[in-house]
Amino acid sequence: MNETRLEKFKNYRRSLNEVKANSQQEEVIQVRQQRTVTQTLNTTSTLPLDEVLGKIDEHQERLVGKRVTRRSLGIAAFIVTGILLVVGIVIFAIYAFGGGN
Repeated sequence: MNETRLEKFKNYRRSLNEVKANSQQEEVIQVRQQRTVTQTLNTTSTLPLDEVLGKIDEHQERLVGKRVTRRSLGIAAFIVTGILLVVGIVIFAIYAFGGGN
């Protein structure tokens, strides 16, 4: 048997009214209130945004400190290598050109 759209809609509206009537019962209202999450019952493990952003800033500062340390070590190694190279050239020149008799 084919129902027309109008009949389907009437049946749908009737069932919706039944659901609304059931949802207004005292027992259903109490259950709904018990399931409602309040501030005292909220036990999620989410972190506050300020705390997360603070940790990100601390982490970035540590990374910057490591980069500066690596960079300064690289510069220091380059300077020491240059000084040793200059000293080696000077010593070689002294011996090569007979300055040390």
